[in-house]
Amino acid sequence: MMDNTLHIVPYTKAHGQFILSCQMNHKVLEADRHYINVEGDAKNLEQDHLAFTGIVNNDPIFAAGMKMVWGRVAEGWVIASSEMWKHPLGVAKAIKKDFARVAKQHNIERVQTAIRKDFKQGLRFAEWLGLENEGLMKKFGFDGTDQYMYARIF
Repeated sequence: MMDNTLHIVPYTKAHGQFILSCQMNHKVLEADRHYINVEGDAKNLEQDHLAFTGIVNNDPIFAAGMKMVWGRVAEGWVIASSEMWKHPLGVAKAIKKDFARVAKQHNIERVQTAIRKDFKQGLRFAEWLGLENEGLMKKFGFDGTDQYMYARIF
């Protein structure tokens, strides 16, 4: 896979460990860096058939997926290195396509995610994915920052 092309593969904890050990994709997210346990957090995201990774030239540049919370409710997540900015359209389209596919294949009725109030690109991206803002959660972030809850009903 050394052709500078974005390849989508099933997520593994090794992908997550690599991405989380790199510079994050946005300076706002760097504030969360010291709260991340690379080994444990990467493994915690691994759930059969609910996550995928984007790889370019053998390096994971982003991963996205869902973790079941209860019943048919899942928490959506995305992690990305700064390398994803070299392929922004491909990454965005892959996440949008596989986000809906995973939810439908696994009969997930609700996907929710928390997004930092000051992460404007993340808020716009969630809305582009079809998620709706359900309200502000004060002091919800690792560092006590306010975050919005976004959700999509399938």
